[in-house]
Amino acid sequence: MPAAAFALLGFFIAVALVAGGTAWWIVGPRRAWALALPILAAFGALYLFGHLLEWSVGPTLTLFGFDVALLFDLVLAVVAAALAAIVQRIAGERLTPGEAAARR
Repeated sequence: MPAAAFALLGFFIAVALVAGGTAWWIVGPRRAWALALPILAAFGALYLFGHLLEWSVGPTLTLFGFDVALLFDLVLAVVAAALAAIVQRIAGERLTPGEAAARR
């Protein structure tokens, strides 16, 4: 794998970390273990739609020598992370209703 591919992978890992961390911070629950799911969802969406299915919506730009639909990828990562955080929050409240009510 060329160095440019590693650079692009690192960029998308950073995008997934920021999108997942932001979704976790806004939606909660604010426990360290809850941070993993939104980050994994953001990276998984980027990997699935951008790499495996090669979906590209909107304008593209050259990033590290690759054509990337950056706006589409950023929106995709944010939406996937937000949905994962929301589902995680709802599931956590339904599984432990007494504990969720005590935190409010």
